[in-house]
Amino acid sequence: MLKQVLLLLITFLNVELDKKTMELMPPKGTRDFPPEIKILRDEIFRKIVSIFERYGFVPIETPVVERWDILKGKYGEEAESRLIWRFKLPYSEKEYALRYDLTVPLARFFARFNPKLPFKRYQIGRVYRYENPQKGRYREFYQCDADILGAEEPFPDIEIIDMMSEVFDEFKIPKYLIKLNDRRVLNDIFEKRLGIKNADIMLKIFRSVDKLDKIGKSGVLAELEKMGLPKDKIEYISKILETSEYANKEVLEFLERFSGEGVEKGRKLLENILDYSKVKNSVKIDLSLVRGLDYYTGMIFEIVVEKPRIGSLSGGGRYDNLIGMFINKQIPAVGGTVGVERLIEAGIENGIFKIKECAIADAGVIALSDSAMKYALKVAHSLRKNGVNTYMIYRPTSPVKGIKHLEKRKIKYAVLIGEEEVKEKTFTLQNLETRERDKYKLSEIVKATNKILS
Repeated sequence: MLKQVLLLLITFLNVELDKKTMELMPPKGTRDFPPEIKILRDEIFRKIVSIFERYGFVPIETPVVERWDILKGKYGEEAESRLIWRFKLPYSEKEYALRYDLTVPLARFFARFNPKLPFKRYQIGRVYRYENPQKGRYREFYQCDADILGAEEPFPDIEIIDMMSEVFDEFKIPKYLIKLNDRRVLNDIFEKRLGIKNADIMLKIFRSVDKLDKIGKSGVLAELEKMGLPKDKIEYISKILETSEYANKEVLEFLERFSGEGVEKGRKLLENILDYSKVKNSVKIDLSLVRGLDYYTGMIFEIVVEKPRIGSLSGGGRYDNLIGMFINKQIPAVGGTVGVERLIEAGIENGIFKIKECAIADAGVIALSDSAMKYALKVAHSLRKNGVNTYMIYRPTSPVKGIKHLEKRKIKYAVLIGEEEVKEKTFTLQNLETRERDKYKLSEIVKATNKILS
């Protein structure tokens, strides 16, 4: 059993195996999920959906493939030149791309259908990024998004943060931290204090600062120097990065030194979140947080854990200008995503999620002779009709062999059908854990069902 679990973990974490096995692996950065892991993942998705729906969000679905002109100009230079999977079909001149996230497709969806506002939607789906695969980072992965369109700050922003934190509470993820910032604060400081008015340069600075966790402070400052920023500006940005060590109150006091509409609005929003959020004790204002996507306009957040250190497990923010790129009208919008791949890995490493053999089927039907097969199929059909997930052994077998077959699949109940059961229109139900046996008439299928499902 331990060997099987280790092999499953190796498959799940995409660790290299021997040459023969590697020949059968899917493309780099993508994964196969055996039943034990797929069952775990589906259960996690169900719990996340139940939380989203608890907050009144409704589901939508968008295609994995989008037209390139829809995605172009929404994410930034690095993503669009290196990370997005773009392609042309050999028999078409049109250019397409695999979706990079679920937010830009949402903006297109909104522009097409113009739903009633406020529109609270969630979506769970695969996205694709041509990353360098490593722990917690894949080229094909799932996002669990929830967004509120058509509602101004601060309360939708607070609700998104509270809801995302509820996901981590639901799974009992320990010691998570919600890092919080506002893009308007940095925009104002960079523009008014540092005199950086060029939007492209501002975004390049943001992208460099966004790599702080990957390349460290010295690496960020080196990138800024390569950009040609003057030494005094780099030193001031360094001071801003240092405020990530400040307490929330100290950061807010630091921001009081600056005037400007962006700083004032951003500071007020941060104060509101600290005042109203149910998880304010888990919130840390961090002025070094920028998030790399170009479309953010206001509040931004990420949720991280102490162990394992695999980057953010959730993130998002306000993007009031994105939908306007499609309909020439500003629609306020805020949202967040659960990085479910990292959530699962954090849960496994912290001992919260267990990879174990388990069954989808509640019962397994065993025909003990050829002549019992037709009646056995009828019993299986009746069980399924009454809500019992029923496994069928396709060839007649002995009770001992049939029960061992079911036990290997972790199925709890055996339904035994022999000549006597066929003649009496009955079936024998055996609990494979307690070995308790009961005989039921076919007309008592509901009674047997209640026992199986209890």
